[in-house]
Amino acid sequence: MRSRRVLLVCSILTLFVMIGSFFVFCQFHRSYTNVNMHGQQQWSSVKHWMRHVSDVAVDQHIQPSVSGPSPSIPRIIHQSWRSKHLEQFQKEWQKTWLQNHPGWTYMFWTDKDNRKLVAEHFPWFLDVYDQFPRNIQRADCARYFYMLHFGGCYFDLDFESMKGLSPLLQNVHVALAYMTSDITSEIAIPNAFLASAPGHQFWIYVIKQVLVASASDAINRGDAHRTTGPIMLKNAVAQYQLTSPVKDLTIFPRDKVYAVDFNWRDDPQRRNIFASCHAASTTFNASHCKGFFPESFAITYWSGDLTWMAQ
Repeated sequence: MRSRRVLLVCSILTLFVMIGSFFVFCQFHRSYTNVNMHGQQQWSSVKHWMRHVSDVAVDQHIQPSVSGPSPSIPRIIHQSWRSKHLEQFQKEWQKTWLQNHPGWTYMFWTDKDNRKLVAEHFPWFLDVYDQFPRNIQRADCARYFYMLHFGGCYFDLDFESMKGLSPLLQNVHVALAYMTSDITSEIAIPNAFLASAPGHQFWIYVIKQVLVASASDAINRGDAHRTTGPIMLKNAVAQYQLTSPVKDLTIFPRDKVYAVDFNWRDDPQRRNIFASCHAASTTFNASHCKGFFPESFAITYWSGDLTWMAQ
């Protein structure tokens, strides 16, 4: 009889320990999944955002406008910077877009403008946007929303316009460009140039890929290339080309948009060309550089060494 009582007491204690352990585990799990360290996305929240993009945003907030043949790319040039204060060399390159595109709408965006765009038109993305650890990641995402909401063409501020874009964009619905002849490179497709009809479904793929990449460890490192930049973008391109029933994504060769291959800096045969075209080089000469690319619609001077890292 006594042994049964002892056994009963032990069983009750064991049950309490198990219940207590389960309660502690639940509390720990809840706390763990709600951790919100600076620059780190909550995985549970990201899964919620993914469902939101898939189930709500596609149907309601970012319904593609391509129910039939894709509309044409509107005559809009987008550019952006941290503030309205630009360096003199940026102002000079900026002017070329206005000069070569009379009658086009020119839209210049600051960081403040970017956040307002997201808050007003894509509020379901605002938490993601605000939690990026680096400003360049927010700037990257903003330009995808320019394309989605307005359409048009986006160019980084270190591009100079060589001639009007209309012939390049004829019969094009959404476009990117290679910045190198080595199209296998994971950074072969930068987001320094974008072109699109408004509401194009490709940008839904891009935004979803941002959310996937932002759930990875790369977000903790503030890795813009992998979370919001060219590596992410190339992954989105692969997904779109693989799964989209509409095959309307154009990727222009380097010599049409970027002109200067950044990899030439390490190429003994073309290093001198790159030195003439690299804004941070002591031998930079824009006039000399443009002489190498008479057929290009634009040219980039890769001024990121001077400006991008500050973001």
